[in-house]
Amino acid sequence: MVKIWQISYFPLPLLHPMNDYKFAAIQLDTIPCEVNHNVHKAMNWTRRAFEEGADYVFLHEGLTADYTPEPVRYGRALDSTEVFGFCSLAKKYNGYVAIGLNEVFEGRPYISMVWCGPAGVIGVYRKSYLWPGAENLDEWLKDYQPIQQGYRCERGFIAAGDGTIVMQVGDLRIGCIICADGWNSLAWDTFEKDRPDVIFWQNNRGNVAKDQRAFEHVEKLKTPMVLTNRVGFSYHHFQLGGSVMIADDGTVIAKASEEGEEDMIWGQYRELKRNE
Repeated sequence: MVKIWQISYFPLPLLHPMNDYKFAAIQLDTIPCEVNHNVHKAMNWTRRAFEEGADYVFLHEGLTADYTPEPVRYGRALDSTEVFGFCSLAKKYNGYVAIGLNEVFEGRPYISMVWCGPAGVIGVYRKSYLWPGAENLDEWLKDYQPIQQGYRCERGFIAAGDGTIVMQVGDLRIGCIICADGWNSLAWDTFEKDRPDVIFWQNNRGNVAKDQRAFEHVEKLKTPMVLTNRVGFSYHHFQLGGSVMIADDGTVIAKASEEGEEDMIWGQYRELKRNE
């Protein structure tokens, strides 16, 4: 009698070789105050990125509401349906996504970077060095016209965070910094003292690909950087985009449209780490 052995096979979890994570950076044309529209669009693009193999998805600053005359009204909490939607995508695809949340926390509005993963919200970084950086804010405000400047004055209207941070997101330690933070040396001191694997600089401004400061900080820190930006009209300001991935030796690995077009760019983490 021949004895037949029955062997059961169980699927093993997908393991990524170190330095082989796939990044997707997305720049979108979002509409001030239109939270549902912006979130719906961003979730579709994020889903597409995950479907095409992304492990980490990077979205731009102020994704959910842009700049508004009523930041508390148009802000959303971490436990909102909007944030939960991105957490659901991260869980389904076993990946990570950073959203630019116009956040309300303890009754105050913040400009925040929220990292979502398979288990839910991983952490939040709240923009700390707000715009403008003028030493005399009262003097600066004398010429400030909210409508003409698209409600972009943050100081006095938006609450400030406690300083830039390095956050553990999956296997990577990611340095978190948002737009005007980059004009303050204290923001970069964090990464001097605690070197991350990659720095993510979220933006909502003109054309980030032309910002030489990013390349200078990459060279100084020997750390790769991902920059995202919005595109299209923010009120009457037309934002050009230029989202970019920069390797730790200053090489541009990928660059998005600099003409205000929605776009998604790709890069492998191992491509960004050239000095190892």
